[in-house]
Amino acid sequence: MGFLDLNGGLGRRFGSIGMAIDSHYTDLQVSRSPQPKITGLTESDPHYAKLLQIQSDFFVSLGRHIPASNQTLSIKIHQLIPEHAGLGSGTQLALSLGQALCQLYGIIATAEEIAQALGRGKRSGIGITSFEQGGFIIDAGIDSRSTSMPLTLMRLPFPPDWTVVLILDNSKQGVHGAVERSAFNELPTFPRHAAETICHRTLMQLVPALLTNNLENFSEAVTEIQRLIGSHFAPAQGGQYASTDVAKLLDYAQSLGFKGLAQSSWGPSGCVFTANPKAAQTLIRQLTDYLAGHSGKSNHLSLLAAQCDTSGAVTSTSQHNTDIAKLNSDTH
Repeated sequence: MGFLDLNGGLGRRFGSIGMAIDSHYTDLQVSRSPQPKITGLTESDPHYAKLLQIQSDFFVSLGRHIPASNQTLSIKIHQLIPEHAGLGSGTQLALSLGQALCQLYGIIATAEEIAQALGRGKRSGIGITSFEQGGFIIDAGIDSRSTSMPLTLMRLPFPPDWTVVLILDNSKQGVHGAVERSAFNELPTFPRHAAETICHRTLMQLVPALLTNNLENFSEAVTEIQRLIGSHFAPAQGGQYASTDVAKLLDYAQSLGFKGLAQSSWGPSGCVFTANPKAAQTLIRQLTDYLAGHSGKSNHLSLLAAQCDTSGAVTSTSQHNTDIAKLNSDTH
C-alpha cells in the first residue's frame, strides 16, 4: 500500500506498508524425479521459465553442495497468483519453491535467507514477512550503505472484520522488469517533505487506527499516502492509477462514501477498505450495477472480497515430496 521513503535522505530507502490477503495463493509440490518435469503449466507460460530460473538460482546458492545427480526434480503446480497484478506473485513463487527445496534437501534457512539467495526483497520486505507470518506489516526498507535485506519494523494486528474489496483488471499488467527499473532510475527525486508526510501519517494515524479499530482514520491515512505515491509514479504508469477502468470504480466507491482507496504496488489491482464482509458484498453489488449501467465492455474486470491472512505459508512433507501452500498473497 505504499513506500515510506523514496527520498532516502536519512540513509534508508523504500520502506513499505502492506498486508497479506487470503484471496490468492501459490500451491506447489516438489519431489525428486529421474527426469526433470514441471506439470500444471505449459512451457509457454511465463511462470515456467521463472520456475527453471528459481531452481537454477537455488542450486548455485543454498543448494550448491548438492550433487548434480540429485538435482532432477518434479514440480507440480496446483495454484498460482496472477503475474504482475500487484499481488506479490514473483516473491511468493520464489519463496514457495525455495522453501519447498530447502525442506526436500534438509536445508535450514529462514524466509529472509531464501529471499536473499533467490534475489528477492530488493526494495520491499512485505512479501518476505507475509510469507513467513502473514498479517499487516511495516518495514524500514534497505540501508543504502549496505546489502542488507529490508528491516521489518512492525507486524500489527488487523481488525478481523475489516474486508478489502479487490478490483482486478485482467486485461493489463502493472509496470515490471526493465520498465520498472527505468522508472526508479529516471523519475525525479521524491520530495523529502512528501516522504516526511507519509511517515507521519503512518506512525501517527495509520498505526493507531489499526490498534484502536478506527476504519475512518485508517482509510484517510491510506488514501493520502496513496495520493502522494501515485502522483510521483504517474508518469511511469499513466496516471494516479495504472488502470483507468479501475480508477473509475475507485472514484465511484469514493462517491459512495468509502474513504480507504488504494492501488497495490504497481497495480493494476485496486482495493477499497470496508468495515466487514457484509459491507464488502454491498459495495461489490453497487460496483457491479455501476458497470452494468455504463456503456463499454467490462468483462476484463473482476471484483472480490478478501481479508487479512495471518497464518503465513503452510508446508507438509513426506518421504518423497514437499507440498507448500502459500495461503496468502501480499499487497503493498
